[in-house]
Amino acid sequence: MSERTAPREGVLRKIMNFREINLIFIILVLVAVLWWLKPAFVSELNLRSLTINLATNLVVVIGMALVIISGGIDLSVGSVVALSSAVTTVLFRDGMPVAAASVCGLLVSVCCGVFNGYLVAYHKLPPFIVSMSMMSIARGLCYILTTGTSISLVNKLPQWFNFIGGGYIGKAPFLVLTCVALGLIADVLFRKSPILRLVYYVGSNERAAAFSGISTRRVKLAVYVTTALLSGIAGQMFLSRFSYATPNVGNGLELTMIASCCIGGVSMEGGEGTVLGSMLGVVLMALITNGMILNEVSVYWQQFVMGVILISAVILDYVRVRRAAARKSREA
Repeated sequence: MSERTAPREGVLRKIMNFREINLIFIILVLVAVLWWLKPAFVSELNLRSLTINLATNLVVVIGMALVIISGGIDLSVGSVVALSSAVTTVLFRDGMPVAAASVCGLLVSVCCGVFNGYLVAYHKLPPFIVSMSMMSIARGLCYILTTGTSISLVNKLPQWFNFIGGGYIGKAPFLVLTCVALGLIADVLFRKSPILRLVYYVGSNERAAAFSGISTRRVKLAVYVTTALLSGIAGQMFLSRFSYATPNVGNGLELTMIASCCIGGVSMEGGEGTVLGSMLGVVLMALITNGMILNEVSVYWQQFVMGVILISAVILDYVRVRRAAARKSREA
């Protein structure tokens, strides 16, 4: 083997061992198929709409990946997105400066995370039940604040706030650039930061993590607070983009985020997964949805397909975990 060939093979091996490479390949194939079925898929208008629509989901999925890796679940993310935007909208409408109203919306989101994290971490309540309760509470507060109707702030919000969701740098939407950058930074931190690696230790084996001196309760509390804060940020982005609040924002978002995480390789049993994989899962889900819309698939069938994708992702995760466990037992 020549000296030139060896480095090339080493690079190729690294690429093939990159855990997200299969998902990237599937996305590229899906893009090619959608382009073939509907040439309008690659139009500037459609691609801009597609990327902007999935941008805020890239922020929410970071939090969902974080909480699932820790061994938990958060079903309240969609409701917190709605609550964050509703609180900000109502306070701004009643005379508060938008910056202060936005901070209040984020603080309310953090309170939702504290509620979830405290009950899960310090009182050992099931994350499913706790977050489902918060989902109902936050959604109910949205309806109370908005009286069940949409509140429009069109042409009322300051220009700098609208730029976050509707501005462009060149031809690239500022919102998309921000969300992608935030996701990539989070992925690097997940892989390299010793503090964030604690989340993996807690998700893999909470008892062993506690014996090794890790404050598992603090880690879990921080995870739920961070997840809620990211959902709150997504709510601010939604408000910036559309200039209105509605109590129905984020309905079903939690299921899409869970499916995206599973597709992206995050194990529902905790301790495994990456932010990049989850973000690619969001992209894949968005492509499928966009493709169905372009091909005029009935909304009923869209719901059916999303349900099939979710259960398929969970089954694949179950099979992957069981095979990994069997392989480890054989090696032992």
